[in-house]
Amino acid sequence: AGIEAERAVEAQRRDLMTSLSHDLRTPIANLRAMVEAIDEGVVRDPETIARYAAEMRRSVMALVTMVDDLFELAQLDAGELARDARSVPLAEAVQGALDLCRPDAIEKRIALQVELGDAAASPCSPKLARVVHSLLDNAVRYTPDGGTVALRAGVGPAGITLSVEDSGPGIAADELPRVFEAFWRADPARSSRGSGLGLTLAKRIVEALGGRIEASSRPGRGSRFEVSGPTRA
Repeated sequence: AGIEAERAVEAQRRDLMTSLSHDLRTPIANLRAMVEAIDEGVVRDPETIARYAAEMRRSVMALVTMVDDLFELAQLDAGELARDARSVPLAEAVQGALDLCRPDAIEKRIALQVELGDAAASPCSPKLARVVHSLLDNAVRYTPDGGTVALRAGVGPAGITLSVEDSGPGIAADELPRVFEAFWRADPARSSRGSGLGLTLAKRIVEALGGRIEASSRPGRGSRFEVSGPTRA
């Protein structure tokens, strides 16, 4: 059993490194091609150089996001997170996540609907803002232009419940169990922006806080992620 467990861990490590290499290759290749084109004088006109600079910035930001998420994933410690007694109102955690996602939503003309109800003042871990951001970012990324992303929350005897639902294409039933895997993406080309670690981080944080996160989907009619967890005193 010990040998099998060790082999499983090694296989996961190989898969992680393969996925990481794949996701690093695209932005690095883009940066190299554009830098060489400018350095060798292939492009000279200001308009093209400005466009290249914008593309290079996007590639750099993709790398920064990936490195930041990898660092946060490596540093995540369930015991330490459970001992962290800090709390913020749920409304504050949600607002911080909304502020980060709103520019992309505006660019795609996606309506962000937020209903917190009586859960707005409920105390929660500041880390929940990271979870909400990952869910909103994922929803905005896969929702077509002009779509809708709805965030709703409530509070009951078991604590806070929070859901993020989008009007995107949905996720196939056979792919749904993989949505929380590191670097896994529904698009075979793996061409969408993002680090591929957002949902993995969200799951790790929620479970470290003593909660649960689940995904459901109706292909062609959108996806829904639901988080439930205890409030903080």
